[in-house]
Amino acid sequence: MRELPSVGAAVSVSPSAGILGDVQTDQSRFRSDLMKWGRQNRRSFPWRETDDPFRILVAEVLLQRSRGKTDAKVYERLFARWPDAASLARARVDTIGAVIRPLGLTRRAGTLKEMAAVVNDVGGVPSALDGLLALPGVGPYAAGATLAVAFGRRTPVVDGVTARVYRRYFGLDRALPASSDPELWRVVAAASPARKNKEWNWAGLDLASSVCLP
Repeated sequence: MRELPSVGAAVSVSPSAGILGDVQTDQSRFRSDLMKWGRQNRRSFPWRETDDPFRILVAEVLLQRSRGKTDAKVYERLFARWPDAASLARARVDTIGAVIRPLGLTRRAGTLKEMAAVVNDVGGVPSALDGLLALPGVGPYAAGATLAVAFGRRTPVVDGVTARVYRRYFGLDRALPASSDPELWRVVAAASPARKNKEWNWAGLDLASSVCLP
């Protein structure tokens, strides 16, 4: 089999340029290369400096579309005012909305309050997929990312951004939305490492945001 380019070079090519045909053979190399790249190029965000499952969950729910300086400021303001689920559950919806307005997500203020109330009532963030998906406002991506980052679980985590990395490296079709592409999710599940799932998730996000551009 021909020599592979580095993971960074591989995913920076045109989205239609399929890199590989033999996915199974190259999962190990991809896994190793991506983890190495992630260690060398990791970005710094406040939600990466905590082990608190609730703060990680809120970050995954609110910050899916973009993660930059504005997001960091909103995250820090939110938890400076309401440091845990109990205090956020008691907050007024319009006050929460004012804090998260810079993200353009004021309509999620009520959902965020409801999610905090449920987490507080059940005694903490659920550590199982079904429990996370039952929370208000939590979809498959936020649930999977929370399991990987907060609990270290081996679970596929992929959205429209990180899908670019997998599709370009493995030469996958991109006709379907990432959320409803079973082949994409199968490849991501098979490629995900047994350990260090937090670092793996961060590496995919950082590569997609800085190298694997649209």
